[in-house]
Amino acid sequence: MSSSVNLFTGGTKLNSLKTFFRAFTYLSLIASAITTTAYAQNLRIYHIDVEQADATLFVSPSNRTLLVDSGKNGHGDRLMATMNEAGVTQIDAFVCTHYHEDHYGGIDDLVNDHDVPVLETYDRGEKNHIPASKRNSTTFLGYNNAVGEDAIILLPGDEIIFDPEIRVTCISSSGVVIGEENPTTGVDENDMSISLLITYGGFRYFIGGDIEHETEEDIASRDLIMDIDVYQANHHGSHSSSLQEFMEDLSPTVIVISNGSHGTYHHPRQTTLDLYSLLAGPPIVFQTNRCLAGSPAGNVQNDRIGDPETSDEDGTILVEVDNTAGTYTVSLRGSVYDTYQIEGGGRPDISVVIESILPNPQGQDRQLEEVTIRNNGAQAVSMAGWILRDRSNRDWDLSSMGSLAASQSGTIRRNGQRMSLNNSGDEIRLLDATGVERDRF
Repeated sequence: MSSSVNLFTGGTKLNSLKTFFRAFTYLSLIASAITTTAYAQNLRIYHIDVEQADATLFVSPSNRTLLVDSGKNGHGDRLMATMNEAGVTQIDAFVCTHYHEDHYGGIDDLVNDHDVPVLETYDRGEKNHIPASKRNSTTFLGYNNAVGEDAIILLPGDEIIFDPEIRVTCISSSGVVIGEENPTTGVDENDMSISLLITYGGFRYFIGGDIEHETEEDIASRDLIMDIDVYQANHHGSHSSSLQEFMEDLSPTVIVISNGSHGTYHHPRQTTLDLYSLLAGPPIVFQTNRCLAGSPAGNVQNDRIGDPETSDEDGTILVEVDNTAGTYTVSLRGSVYDTYQIEGGGRPDISVVIESILPNPQGQDRQLEEVTIRNNGAQAVSMAGWILRDRSNRDWDLSSMGSLAASQSGTIRRNGQRMSLNNSGDEIRLLDATGVERDRF
């Protein structure tokens, strides 16, 4: 769920406010889409050439924008050039995956030098975790003063709603993954990165900053991410990331590595490229730049490298998703390299979520507690066989809701069912008729 607030605390009033703000958000997004006069019909994902750094710009069919990381200090011009190419003028949502300068350094340049509005910023919080020397550095203060001090803390399971057609789910943050019991935060800044699963219809994309083997193992052990289309390689293709079990779960068709030619890091590592080549498929791997530093670095063939000479700023790799056709293309150096089938075949993905709850009604809880379910997808969904399940494995059958039309919400009362809405806090999961988890609250 898109919430870092326990909505059970505060009862009906907080729940009503949350419902109001969600409704306002949906109406605002719809109004924005209606008033846009000219926009692309596809989701575009720009893996911006920021050398040995990360910056990925998502532009929705209605020209709304999500920027994940922002390259190094001084990379504002590169970000702006990509925004100009994409035809967008603001960042609706910015995610700083973790507090390393090659992931947050360019955002203050974009804001201060180019006057680009950033409407919402998300990070993992816990800024006191980083050493005081880095926390007080010019680069980090630039991030914090520009956008970071107002950032929303993103927790595992939270969602970012920057466009109603696209679902962005936080899979890990601060070394904690969805569903982890008795979680403890990590100790390594890389491995504490925010990771995201981004879905658009049947298209599935994973981006995880610099998460490493420990967090990847936690994700894989719970089978949280399965069968994706595109994977942006964790930690620039480092040997400390892309754990085999994790990669076998992801089973990507395409991998994009954001890297530069850096003799200290030698990214991507040849051992990582070798692992990719042994996966089923195997996946087609692209790099933004060629690493000229030599062993232990490796490289894919030149026609899959955005900038084989690593000499300028032309290494950006574009993934463009046509959900109607059920395909996506990968382009570099101004030309389409190839077209790929979406794993979901272009069929609309079921996107049913828990919209709100009423845990403390006026009257008897056992009869009058309520849950509102919303269908964010583009097709009607039968709720037959769907259930809510709490931590104690007690269920609440949703079959009596019938079918939910596209963009429709429906409310169901408890009416004596075993599962209750614990006023002091709980974890409620929404399971479809096949037992697949669709949401949690």
